[in-house]
Amino acid sequence: MIIRQTAERVLLVRPGPGLVSAAIVAGLDVWVVSDPGPHPPDARLPAELPPQRLLRVDFDDTAALRALLTDTVLEHGIGQVLYLASDLEKGLGSGAAEAAEKVLRELSANRGKPARGLPDAVTIRRILNESRTSAVRAHEALTVTEACSLAEGFPLPVVIKSADGSGCWWTVPVHDRPALDRWAEQAVATRHSAPYLVEELLTGAKFRVETLTVDGMHLVADIAPEGTAEPLHDAQQAGIRATVRALLDLAGYESGTTRTDVLVGARGSRIAAAREPDRERAGNGGSLSTATGGNERGTDR
Repeated sequence: MIIRQTAERVLLVRPGPGLVSAAIVAGLDVWVVSDPGPHPPDARLPAELPPQRLLRVDFDDTAALRALLTDTVLEHGIGQVLYLASDLEKGLGSGAAEAAEKVLRELSANRGKPARGLPDAVTIRRILNESRTSAVRAHEALTVTEACSLAEGFPLPVVIKSADGSGCWWTVPVHDRPALDRWAEQAVATRHSAPYLVEELLTGAKFRVETLTVDGMHLVADIAPEGTAEPLHDAQQAGIRATVRALLDLAGYESGTTRTDVLVGARGSRIAAAREPDRERAGNGGSLSTATGGNERGTDR
């Protein structure tokens, strides 16, 4: 989540060391808001971070957190305020995230033209396939009946993505005909709207990629294995970074945080889904897409 005022200065809220390092290496002026007192996460922060830019606050004190964020932005003319929900919520309740979000909403009045968000799941897949970046077999359907017909022609298994009435995107794995019938019934009952996206079910080791984009520059903060995935060697990580950055460039993404699901298998690194965590939290499905591969949950939102 990012608020823009000026360029090149960022305030990172309870970040992991990878995000801080990526921002410093990129040449950004970095401030960090962290928990009070010394503890292991701070010990892993880069030595290049000036001590006066490491600010302490009790994240359980939401009023103090809000005041510190607001005062720091105004005092130093900081142009970007960022947190990754996965970092902010570790060991905390929802109060810290809600306080940070409230500050961002209050500061948004000072922002110019809103940053362009990620497109929806259908558009993301279209962009990737047209550019032959992480291309997979996928077809769009305008009706539930057409989606079922396409799914049967793949053949099964497939995944089907569609948006509900609130705009949240759902991804459902379909392994057989009974599962396809259940999907159709659910899509009709809950009034999922067209277009529907039918695509091959990706398999392989799954990795979650967290990124921060500032002025069109994409910083990869973390590549985390999920499920039974083993850590990758440097060349494989470089391939994932290049693939994710290519997507963000193709989508014209200029400012914000993203979380991308990447599956690594015999055909290399392929993107299963990309979304903005802040929009996911708010229930805004305009850019929310969850994906199902070999070891993911059956239905997510």
